[in-house]
Amino acid sequence: MKLFNSYRSDTVVLLMILIVKSQLRLSHADKIESSYTTHPTGLLSPTPVPTPMVPMNAELDQVPDSPLVLDYHMGPLMTGLDDVLKLYVIYYGSFSTKQKSTLQLFFNSLRQGVKPTQVSSFPTVFKWWQLTREYRDLYGDGVARQVVLAGERNIPSAGNLTQLDIQQIVKDSTVEFGKSARVMYLVLTDDDVTVERFCMNVCGTHFYTYPSDETDSQMLPYAWVGNPTKQCPSLCSWPYAPGGLQKIGLISPNGDAGIDGMIITIATLLANVVTNPFGSGYYQPDGLEAASVCQGIYGTGAFPGSPGKLLVDNSSGASFNVFGEKNAKFLLPWIWQPSTLKCAGQE
Repeated sequence: MKLFNSYRSDTVVLLMILIVKSQLRLSHADKIESSYTTHPTGLLSPTPVPTPMVPMNAELDQVPDSPLVLDYHMGPLMTGLDDVLKLYVIYYGSFSTKQKSTLQLFFNSLRQGVKPTQVSSFPTVFKWWQLTREYRDLYGDGVARQVVLAGERNIPSAGNLTQLDIQQIVKDSTVEFGKSARVMYLVLTDDDVTVERFCMNVCGTHFYTYPSDETDSQMLPYAWVGNPTKQCPSLCSWPYAPGGLQKIGLISPNGDAGIDGMIITIATLLANVVTNPFGSGYYQPDGLEAASVCQGIYGTGAFPGSPGKLLVDNSSGASFNVFGEKNAKFLLPWIWQPSTLKCAGQE
């Protein structure tokens, strides 16, 4: 049975064993249900605290905290092809031209060679992504050096979705995008679409398809993120929306708190997927992964209810922590760094 086009044979054998064991315990639908606990994105809402949050201009550094440990479970990581991870994005529902443009700016900022016209010491999306390079598989290979937006697809909304519906959308989209376990598929839903468990305990999820004829007997890694603008801005757009005791949200850098909130969740899931695509990579016993273990940390001095010290645009007052393509500004979650056992915002 072909699981991965190019993975080494011993890794394939290991994964086949894992699949057989899990199949004995769970049906496919049950496995997706279990992903809520094994692959949580979690709510980005802070724990209420009495101290108000005050954004500050500051260089990004590591949060002084106790060492964290993410165990490696001997499975494959997403090394891509030729050190490039292709990303295929599916827009479900209605996204404006401006919303798509903002999302595309973020995706394109993950490419090598994108250089904002800022001093070299300024934090960038690409340097943020290089933190994932520290994660290594059994053979010492690291996560793909860059992510490239390889294709997009628009699907008109046909109503609300379950998690199984999300997976079927991915399978249907492979007719256009192709099928490969070495690429990533991302489904984005608009603010009118209700998705199973969205705003209840997740802002997004990631999982993989079970090997079948539809997938050419491969496990295809995918993620889903919803736009929280109308349904739960205080949960999934924080800190750009009020949450906890925070009465006023920060000013979002792209003028759309929902989209900027989506980018936070997308970034979280990208880091989680590449370091744990099939549930056998890096994660804690409670299921927290590379970025979700650093949830709520965006700058130095972060604590529950405060994202930490952020950069502030002097003209707009918007808060952010990295620059991207065409000097776009984004707020990205910090990632667990294997070399320091702490959360960090830049390589």
